[in-house]
Amino acid sequence: MVKNNPPIGKASLRSILPKPPYDIKAHESLIWLEESRTLHMYIAYTEGKTQEEMAIYMAILNLRMAEYGPWANNIQLLFHPRVIRLYENPSIYAQHVSEMKALVNRINQSFKVVTHINIRIKVDYANFQQMKLAASFLALEKNWNLFYYFDGILRLIEIDEQSILMRRLRGVYDRDFKVQMKYCGWLCYI
Repeated sequence: MVKNNPPIGKASLRSILPKPPYDIKAHESLIWLEESRTLHMYIAYTEGKTQEEMAIYMAILNLRMAEYGPWANNIQLLFHPRVIRLYENPSIYAQHVSEMKALVNRINQSFKVVTHINIRIKVDYANFQQMKLAASFLALEKNWNLFYYFDGILRLIEIDEQSILMRRLRGVYDRDFKVQMKYCGWLCYI
């Protein structure tokens, strides 16, 4: 008695191999430089988008950005956060925090060959409230530098690891970006 085994389907190499950068659908916030294998990203929370529009925009950006993961050696990120006013809904900041967590997690998971990440933060004026979202970058697992500059002034200022500003960002990271563990006796939960 002969068993008829169904033929094994040919695996498509196209589905196994990552998409080459020229096949990745364009996104307005991503620029790929083939010669230097560098991905330039621009994230602006200041463009007057609603919360829903910004959530969709960031979700699409995360998906497109991850497709460059196998190819990118460097990432250049220009980040322009907005100031959340005291009279605005606190859910706006909470949404921005969750979007930045997702962005950093996607970078950590998708970009295995990245050797360096340069992050530049554009601030409108000397306001720490505008820089708070930069605390999310402390979770990056790659080699990174953090700079900021004021609108209209083209001088980059590096945020040194031992500076007061970095200590303040670490405090924001501990408060807003780390997964908080709650302990109840011997049992812990998130």
